[in-house]
Amino acid sequence: MNTQEQQPFALITGGSSGIGYAYAEEWARKGYNILIVSNREDLNRQAQEKLQALFPQQKVLVRYQDLTSSEAAQELFDYCESENIIVEVLVNNAGMFYFGAAVEKPVALNHKMTMLHCTTPADLCVLFGKAMKDRGHGYILNASSITAFMSFPTIATYQASKSYLLRFSKGIHYELSHYGVKVCCVCPGAVDTDLYNLPVKMRKRLRAIGVMLSPEQIAKRGVWATLHGRKVKIPGAINYFFLLLCFLLPGFVINLVKKKYV
Repeated sequence: MNTQEQQPFALITGGSSGIGYAYAEEWARKGYNILIVSNREDLNRQAQEKLQALFPQQKVLVRYQDLTSSEAAQELFDYCESENIIVEVLVNNAGMFYFGAAVEKPVALNHKMTMLHCTTPADLCVLFGKAMKDRGHGYILNASSITAFMSFPTIATYQASKSYLLRFSKGIHYELSHYGVKVCCVCPGAVDTDLYNLPVKMRKRLRAIGVMLSPEQIAKRGVWATLHGRKVKIPGAINYFFLLLCFLLPGFVINLVKKKYV
């Protein structure tokens, strides 16, 4: 990476806001050009302007694209090929969330979530992972969730889709590790973003006691884990406690949640 022309890119899906933007900033800090892909044109432009001001020596590109279509991954890969964008870092971060019984939501909404969390990330891993394997170097960071380890009412589709991404990541971690490609699945707990639609005051309280981490904290730990070849990273020591608690949670407690919200 001696010149800007030789400098490879970090591609971040959903990188225009929240933890995705934090990932973009962290990879830019590591010296990479940035390509942000999301379906929010306004936020794309804002993120591009902010990053370009912070890192004037690097290229910051944005692409508007719906990543829930069946051809999204191939279209994105073809775009990078046609523009001669060498993607050395792939961050599958784009995500969505809803709270409530899966059967009470439109089928299209559940399908959209599985496409965004499962199909498109897996396809991107295959397409860009093969190119990385051929070059003998690269990094893939898949953004899952601590809910990938759980089975819980009101988040059935979300936790199942994140569980798929976790297991897929583990598999290709082993497949690609001896070809110079590092694959890490980052599974944060609660993150201080708008994803969960929580009140600002509650978010501040949760951050103050360490239950909720900032996007910047997640990004720093996730990038570090990816660069160091970690297979899975759960940021925040308190999340290991919550994970254990969920495994030990009596069935009647889950039924209470079910009765109230489902």
